[in-house]
Amino acid sequence: MTEQLRIFAGLQGFVSAAGLIALALFFTLGLQDRRWAWFGPVNDWLYVLGAVPWIVASVLLMVHVRARAPLWGYTIVVCLLIAAGGVVTLLMLAGRVGLGAQFAVSGPMTFAGFIWLWPAAAAAVEAAALPRWMLMFSIVVMVTFLVGGAVVGAALLVPAESAVRSVLFVAGGIPVGLAMAAFPTWWLLVAAQVR
Repeated sequence: MTEQLRIFAGLQGFVSAAGLIALALFFTLGLQDRRWAWFGPVNDWLYVLGAVPWIVASVLLMVHVRARAPLWGYTIVVCLLIAAGGVVTLLMLAGRVGLGAQFAVSGPMTFAGFIWLWPAAAAAVEAAALPRWMLMFSIVVMVTFLVGGAVVGAALLVPAESAVRSVLFVAGGIPVGLAMAAFPTWWLLVAAQVR
């Protein structure tokens, strides 16, 4: 069981990291020069491919730590959101739905996935499956994402022509970006540290 968890957590970490690199390259190169716009679909395909190891690693971690019913319930919700995100992303890549539909699913899925880190790490620490510092790391990643997301959300309430909106986007975007970068690291640490 532990070896399978290591494999799927590692796969999730590596695929997620590759997807983030593709997304960063899309925003830094692809939006300025259409020749690099292909990084956007690469990120989407990596998400679709990464959905399976993400779901499997999440379930294996819950089995490994003998999670209680509430955490199992939340894990099932997160896994259903991950699967829905994969399906909608495939439909978007096939031209059947637009970016708005994909964002409507991926937004809640991302928030749910970041919130899941805390109780998942707490259960793993309690079961002596992960070191205690992983719980603090999980809380920091989750809180960083939620605070940054709240600031970005506040920016959307400010008139588009306001300079405050740009400042809020940057102020919120930095912690969101850091948390997004820490997410694959979390899974790679699970793969390396789980016992």
